Amino acid sequence: MQKLPQRPQAHNNEELSERFFDNCLPNNWYSHKPDNDYGVDLIVDLFEGTDATGLELLVQLKSSENSNDAENETQTLRVATYNYLWRKLQVVLIVKYVVPDNEAYWILLKDVPSPNQDNETFTVLMPKENRLSDIDWEVIKGYVQEVTDRKLAAQNAHVQEMRNNATQQ
Repeated sequence: MQKLPQRPQAHNNEELSERFFDNCLPNNWYSHKPDNDYGVDLIVDLFEGTDATGLELLVQLKSSENSNDAENETQTLRVATYNYLWRKLQVVLIVKYVVPDNEAYWILLKDVPSPNQDNETFTVLMPKENRLSDIDWEVIKGYVQEVTDRKLAAQNAHVQEMRNNATQQ
């Protein structure tokens, strides 16, 4: 029998996590992989019915064959990845798919305590009550809208200030 390449279990788990995530999304939302992965595994475009909203949600998607028995699912994250995601203008959702549970757990990046910058990695705790299969996407969408509006207002105020300064000179 000829030897052939084998698919690593990590690849299988990654695909399972992506399928599970996509199946949990509202039917009219669209997720896709960015061209390069520096910490963002999926970009989710949010729609209102058939209308594009311009709103995006960024996802850091992990998978594991081991489940924590505690109240929280844990995930190791690189401090550099956290810093990169924190600098993004979009809202970031961290998701961990646990194969034996056939469930994913989530936390918004804003709810993750800032890591010690002297460390390479740190542990993110995701409450097991945050099951992706039960997520209220309307609450997430409302938060994404709120954050987007706030950041756009700040940007518009900055542009207006620059225009005012330019006309005063």
